[in-house]
Amino acid sequence: MGKFDKRTAIVTGGARGIGGGTARKLAEGGAHVIIIDIDESSAVKNVSNIKSSGGTADYIIGDVSEENTIKEMIEFTLQKTGRLDILVQNAYGGGAHSVGSAVEITSEAWDRGLSLLAKSLYLGAKYAVPVMEESGSISKEHIEWSGAGLRHGDPPKQNVGRIINISSVHGLLQAPRALIYEAGKSAVIGITRQMAIDFGPLGITVNAIAPGHVVTESGEAMWREQGNEAGFKLFELQYPVRRTGVPADIANAISFLCSDEASFITGVVLPVDGGLSIQLPEEAIMYVKDFIVDNPNLRTHFDDRVGS
Repeated sequence: MGKFDKRTAIVTGGARGIGGGTARKLAEGGAHVIIIDIDESSAVKNVSNIKSSGGTADYIIGDVSEENTIKEMIEFTLQKTGRLDILVQNAYGGGAHSVGSAVEITSEAWDRGLSLLAKSLYLGAKYAVPVMEESGSISKEHIEWSGAGLRHGDPPKQNVGRIINISSVHGLLQAPRALIYEAGKSAVIGITRQMAIDFGPLGITVNAIAPGHVVTESGEAMWREQGNEAGFKLFELQYPVRRTGVPADIANAISFLCSDEASFITGVVLPVDGGLSIQLPEEAIMYVKDFIVDNPNLRTHFDDRVGS
């Protein structure tokens, strides 16, 4: 018996990367996973991987920044399973047009980026929350509601639904010439906290994950094309755990926050970043400096952006 048996989970951007790993993890726990993505070939592949591992999954293609797509996503989910318990809002696709300061980016790029990073979360909750509320909790966990005569009546609703929004360490710390991404990932944090307050009384918790540098399929391809081993080691040295992340690291944290064990956790922004965001920069800079001096030919996949 899996901890997500009989539950339905939607994962936006669930074809690959963090979303792909999350879809596989939730399916491993017994959830029927609905993947929504714009990359059909990767969505098909991930659904096939889930099914070959004994899980259950379906996919739908669409852009989650568009309201009609969100409506279709919810309708598709109800047609497949008749309920909704978990919504992981992960989808985002940047590009060269999204890089720059306020002086450099276009208003069109701003609107597009914030639609994907922030508006999509609002739309997802707008249409998912009523369905979660109607679906109700299927948790078998017995809720003790007593103690010193202080608690009377029925207990509040619990384990009705889970919403996980994907922010980033870029929502906590800022990088140059990344206004759209930094603003969007910062907005995710505020949206998450507000939703936690609004939906907590319904038995729906809302939390955010702030990943560090996660090497996804596309990230690994960029490293192999543009970086080298010394450059990658440079990134690992910036992390107290001395490694960068992989999708499974983020998926594991999401799985916990979606479980019944996390019913008293809401409005939290959980950095899953190997300690990157807690480290004083001047300490890291000193040992990174020594490594750079010893490896003058190192290359990273960020080199073309530095100083530009």
